[in-house]
Amino acid sequence: MKTRLSPVTGSYTSRVRKCARLLLPTILVLLAIACGEDRLPEGDARGGDLAAGRRIFLDKCARCHSGIGNGKTVVAGRFPYANLIDGVWRTDGSAATIEKQVRRGRDPMPAFEKKLTDEQIRQTVVYVRELTGGAD
Repeated sequence: MKTRLSPVTGSYTSRVRKCARLLLPTILVLLAIACGEDRLPEGDARGGDLAAGRRIFLDKCARCHSGIGNGKTVVAGRFPYANLIDGVWRTDGSAATIEKQVRRGRDPMPAFEKKLTDEQIRQTVVYVRELTGGAD
């Protein structure tokens, strides 16, 4: 004798399976992220580049980008690329392109090539990349 599933039971089972199909990949991705290795920013963060970059950032960049890098300031809050922590870049967000942006500027951002040394620019890039998680 065959047992029939009631429509309610069948519906419940299919909903559970559908949720499992959606949640399982999400859980796996979150676990992979949590277990991933922490990447060091380019430059020597242990040698003081990160701390020096933070000081330079707070002195030269925070007026527009804010102290935490979210760009929510009176000066630059209306510019979409003032936010350095949202992952949205004019370019690819690599260390090389960030360095170029800091060095040469790009409207409305001023150039810092004559205001900072090469070492200070590199230290600032280390800090900016740390703000954004160091993602390329």
